[in-house]
Amino acid sequence: MNLFPGIIRKRKSIAAILCIIAVFFLGDYYIGQKQESIIRERDAKKQRLEKLAFYMIFPDIQDAWDISGAPEKYEAVLKIDNLADEPVYATHPEVRAYVQTGTFWMEVPIHDKEKEKHEQIIKLEKGQHIYKKIVTIKRDIKYTFYQMYGYMHVRFHISMFVVPQSVFKEEEVIERVNDVYMYLKPYFISDKEILKQAAFPNNKVPTMIPMPPH
Repeated sequence: MNLFPGIIRKRKSIAAILCIIAVFFLGDYYIGQKQESIIRERDAKKQRLEKLAFYMIFPDIQDAWDISGAPEKYEAVLKIDNLADEPVYATHPEVRAYVQTGTFWMEVPIHDKEKEKHEQIIKLEKGQHIYKKIVTIKRDIKYTFYQMYGYMHVRFHISMFVVPQSVFKEEEVIERVNDVYMYLKPYFISDKEILKQAAFPNNKVPTMIPMPPH
């Protein structure tokens, strides 16, 4: 009785099983490497966006003044400085305004100035970019004098999302948020009245006095 054909068939079966196992492990290894590569690439993109969002762009309120002939309204100039040598894509900056009343902050209406472009995604080239806002502060708000006589203590909350390109991708965005504080002179208080309690160079009473973050 010849046993070799049976042995050969058995060896072939074992070899086939080993090949299947090897292919399985190679496929699993390839998938694992691919997944790690995707994760590394995603982390690198996130770190790059974080660098752009927190170290290269700086939103701030540059100036503010009451609008002549428009009681209760102020014009605020929002500036965004891009220090990067490349464009930064971001969502249009959203701004909310608050006035301190006692121990609370009362939100007041704010909107884009008329005829201002409002694109969902903006391209910030290197340099400074200006956006104008209109703030409405009614006279009956019981604001707190805080530390500067006569002035309102005002906070602007600025938020925007930095994205890797002009096409919005939810999984690749970094939120940039910061608060800007200032003293804001009420439109219904005269310079003469404020000068009775505070001194300014050449007696020029500013509408806005910047404050450090706090």
